[in-house]
Amino acid sequence: MDFIKQYNNIHSIIKNIPINTEVLLLGESTHGTEEFYEFRSDLTKYLIENNNFNIVLFETDWFNLYNVNKYINNNSDTTNVEDVLVNMNNFPEWLWKNNIIIELIEWLKVYNNLTNKNIYLLGLDCYLLIESLTWLHIFFKLFDEPLYNKLKKDLYFINNFKKTSDFINAIMNSQLPVNDIYFENYFQDLLITIQSKSDYYKKLCNQKNIDTIAVISAEICCDVIINSFEYFKKQYLEPLGSNASWNTRDQHMLMTTMKLKENIKNAKIIVWAHNSHIGDATASSNGGTDFSNNNTWNLGQMCRAMFSNTFIIGLGTYNGTVLAAPKWGDNEEIYVLNLPIDISIESFIFKQCQIHNIKNCYIDLTKCANINPFCDFIKQRMIGVIYSPNTELQSHYVTYTISKQFDLYILISQTTALKKIIPKKKFSQSF
Repeated sequence: MDFIKQYNNIHSIIKNIPINTEVLLLGESTHGTEEFYEFRSDLTKYLIENNNFNIVLFETDWFNLYNVNKYINNNSDTTNVEDVLVNMNNFPEWLWKNNIIIELIEWLKVYNNLTNKNIYLLGLDCYLLIESLTWLHIFFKLFDEPLYNKLKKDLYFINNFKKTSDFINAIMNSQLPVNDIYFENYFQDLLITIQSKSDYYKKLCNQKNIDTIAVISAEICCDVIINSFEYFKKQYLEPLGSNASWNTRDQHMLMTTMKLKENIKNAKIIVWAHNSHIGDATASSNGGTDFSNNNTWNLGQMCRAMFSNTFIIGLGTYNGTVLAAPKWGDNEEIYVLNLPIDISIESFIFKQCQIHNIKNCYIDLTKCANINPFCDFIKQRMIGVIYSPNTELQSHYVTYTISKQFDLYILISQTTALKKIIPKKKFSQSF
């Protein structure tokens, strides 16, 4: 099979990425593999240096990376990279508190200094409702005191909550002075207000010598509050097996990508996220474009629909170790991966590597639309932040047509668990 090519490093596949790519989605089949992080970091640096990519988006909340972005763009009082990560305390911490991420952040800071450019590093996800509201309070106190005072007065009851989940439980159980409809309408109206005053806020930014990304941040933090509320509300209400909350998250990811594409000059975007988010969901057995059959849709599918110059790279592994947790919120552990099941795409590709005497390989899937098994529905392993090796088939396998899912796929045969670091100090949120 001539389409199985040896993969050595990023230079093996650079030529496969079209030069006109404007949105590049970089996946991973686990959330805890060292080699996946190394690949994405190396490729990100290369494309920033050589192809003018200027925005990097991670699968974490905007709030988590806002101060990191300030740090790399020399707008922060913090002088130590570990300090800007210390407040990222929401599970799972190891995704971003690791040496590869720290080295990439430092590289971006040096690159911005040497080139006098602004490369942005920001977040895509929408879990942190409470934290995003806290950020909005800081923004309005500095830019719009009347609105800040109104927010404090109208939403005083939220001060009692430190966790978004506790707030959702309280409002859905009618334990607060307002109901869910009031909350949704309040932030939809606030979003309209922010958008209508955007030029005014940007003018204030220039007067105060603050990066105008702060105004985009205010709008996206409001989006996070709206979509986080919708996500957790759907989780609270939806029946077992519903994909409604999943779809809300990925719609938010697309909205964030679109807003940055619209607001950052000559935006070229690299996204780091799990294969389940960046691989085109219409290639799955449960994918679709509407919710009539409880279909799943995702960022990869929507980016292809919205941006003509989108390219998607998936990453997979055959064996080795992985960093994951036994259940949500638990401490991470190093697991030995089960070997993929015989009927999986990973098993098939690994056997082809052995036939070709190749350790690691890549496949240009744009040339495999009619080649079996790449054009068939085949089992594929996906491990998130939780790993359940004893129920792996039921917990971690999905069915995809891989030639439609990705444009290019890399299999690293033997991989190792990501190594977490623990920053030591805390710092305060600021502009």
